[in-house]
Amino acid sequence: MSEPAPLGLPDGYGLRRPRGDDLDEVVALIAAADLAVTGETTASRDDLRADWALPRFQLARHAWLVVTDEGRAADEGPTASEGRAAEDRMAGGGRIAAYAWVLDAADHSAVDGQFLVHPDHQWRGLEAPLLEWIERFAATMAVAASTTLGVWCGRGDRRAELYLASSFARTRSFLRLRLTLDHLPDDPLVYAPPPGLEVRRFVARRDERATWATLEESFADHFRESPMPFEEWRALALEGADTDLWFTAWDGDEMVGCITCYAEAYGGHVDRLGVRRRWRGRGLGRLLLLTAFAALRDRGCAEAVLGVDADNASGALALYESLGMRRTVTHDFYEKPL
Repeated sequence: MSEPAPLGLPDGYGLRRPRGDDLDEVVALIAAADLAVTGETTASRDDLRADWALPRFQLARHAWLVVTDEGRAADEGPTASEGRAAEDRMAGGGRIAAYAWVLDAADHSAVDGQFLVHPDHQWRGLEAPLLEWIERFAATMAVAASTTLGVWCGRGDRRAELYLASSFARTRSFLRLRLTLDHLPDDPLVYAPPPGLEVRRFVARRDERATWATLEESFADHFRESPMPFEEWRALALEGADTDLWFTAWDGDEMVGCITCYAEAYGGHVDRLGVRRRWRGRGLGRLLLLTAFAALRDRGCAEAVLGVDADNASGALALYESLGMRRTVTHDFYEKPL
């Protein structure tokens, strides 16, 4: 059975599936769309490559590109609306104007979707068809009456109006925080672990499964989190990753916390910080953050950035702000029952 395709695109635009050699242009589109709304971006080639490498994510099924008609052969047939015909109609095509994708959670408990339109093509009739495709495709993935579709955008983005008009409800907000890394503490005692605990650099292969298990436990009660199989986590987190910027905390031979970071073109990115429940409240989160910040600074990063759920019940936001991190961008999350 062919997957649904976006319908009703305006004249001058066509469809095709993403290919591996589209990576850089899609990253540039994501960055341009972010910058137009928030004035900053964390779009990353490594991040998108890892997303496309997920075992469950198939470019030929879960994503579409909207492209301009420039460069289209004169003898191509009329625009098709579904399945393979829609894909084939743009064998070459022009510039990428929009990118859209849909993917359900590993345990099928929820579905997420996203579309981004390049600022040069925004609000010319692409947004509504792409959202409609996300909803139609997501509906084919729903396995329970409680399954919801989630979409999001930066605070102030006009897409929010489209979501609300399509019966989505804003259910959560996420904050991006930044820290300038030139004034980290110099006192070595600040980087000393609590008695009986030890902080070590991540060691590939040896620490992979323990890191995955630590993060799974640490995030089990977070908003819309679902269990992720080890192999999928490995593909997402480790694909091309520089794990010299990963740190782990140990109680004897038991891993009790970890932090995963990346050095990106825009600065240091703290991806995940997790401390297992029994070891919380002992300063491990602060220690892992400061250790990672120092490593990012030594790598040449001027700033570090991370994201946090504004309603996180673990006190993460208070910890980040106590270290001097400042709020820069708010993203709002919208949900709709499927």
